[in-house]
Amino acid sequence: MSVDLGIYVNNRAAVFLGEAYSLEKLLEAASLADELGFGFVSVGDSILAKPRYMPIPVLSAIAARTKQIRLATGILQPHMRHPVLLAQEWATLDELSGGRTILAVGLGTGDPKMVEKEYEVMGLPKQRRGIAFEESIELLKLLWTEESVTYHGKIFQMDDVSLGYRPHQQPHPPIVIGCGGYVPKEPGTGPNDFYRKEIAGTFHGPFERVARLGDGWITGIITPDEYAQTLQLIRIIAREKYNKELGPEFRRVLNCFIHVGDDPAAARKAGVAFLENYHRRPFDDETVERWLLYGPPERCAERIAAYIDAGVNAFQFVLAAEDQTKQIEAIAEKVRPLLAAKAPALPSLT
Repeated sequence: MSVDLGIYVNNRAAVFLGEAYSLEKLLEAASLADELGFGFVSVGDSILAKPRYMPIPVLSAIAARTKQIRLATGILQPHMRHPVLLAQEWATLDELSGGRTILAVGLGTGDPKMVEKEYEVMGLPKQRRGIAFEESIELLKLLWTEESVTYHGKIFQMDDVSLGYRPHQQPHPPIVIGCGGYVPKEPGTGPNDFYRKEIAGTFHGPFERVARLGDGWITGIITPDEYAQTLQLIRIIAREKYNKELGPEFRRVLNCFIHVGDDPAAARKAGVAFLENYHRRPFDDETVERWLLYGPPERCAERIAAYIDAGVNAFQFVLAAEDQTKQIEAIAEKVRPLLAAKAPALPSLT
C-alpha cells in the first residue's frame, strides 16, 4: 500500500487573491512540488460560481514545467463540456504529459445563485445535472476505448463518432468520482450549495455512482469514521451490484485544507480567513474542524494518519495560507517524515 500526497495549486486564488497567488506563482508552486517529490498537483474547475483560470490549459503549462509529478483535477465538471471535446482535450493533455494525468470529476458547488446562473448559461437544467454528469463519464470511457461510438442518452446523442486517437494511458486515464458532502447545521455557511433541514449535520451522497463509474473516489469535509464507513459501503455496492472488487489501485482521495504552523490558534485563524475569503461565504466551526488541518507538524500528521487508518490513500492538500512556498516546504520537510514514522507499513509514502 502507498499513500500519495498532492498539492492543490490554486487556479481560483490566482484570479482574485493578488500577486501572492498569481498564475506564475502557481506554476512555481507546481515545479516546487515536483522537485520535492510530491505525487501529484491538482487544479479546480468552475464556470461562473468560482471564477478561475481553466484547468486543462493550466495543467498543460504545468506539464511543460515538470518532469514526473502527476497532473490532476480536483475536481473538473465534465457535464459542462461536450464529451467529445473534453475527451479530445484530455487525451491531448495525457499525451503531452507522457501519461501523467488523473481526471477527478464532480458536480461542483458554490453560492446557490451563481450555481443556478452557471446552468442557465450552459443551457442545462440544474435538476438534470446528475444525469448529464453520469452520461459524460460513460461517454469519455467509450470515446477513449472504442473505435466508433454510438450513444443515445437522455442528454447526449451521437452516432458513429471516433476521436481518431487515444490517450497515452491505456485503457484510459483514471477517472476519480467526486461524491459526498457535509450539510452544515445552519443554512448559508460552508462551501456547498445544498441545505435541507432534515439532513443538516450529516455527510451523505449518491455513492452508488462511485461504485459504478469510478476508478477512485474523492471527497472532503468528512471525519475518519465517516470515511471508513462510506468506503466500506462503496466496496459492498461495487461487489454486490457490479461484481467489481476495488483493489489497491482504486484511488481514495481526501480533499482537505491545511495550514502548518507552530501556534494552533494562529494557524486556525489564518486557515479560516483563507477559507472564507476563497469561498466568499462564512464557515461554521463544524465545517472548519472537518476540513481544515492546522497547527504544528505533529498535529497535522496525527490527523492525516487517522485518515490513512480509515482507508485514504491520497491527499489533496489545499494550502490555506498566503505563503504557498512555505507551506509546501513544511509539508515536505516537517509533516511527511512524521507520517512515514507513523506508518512504517507504507513503503512508498510519497
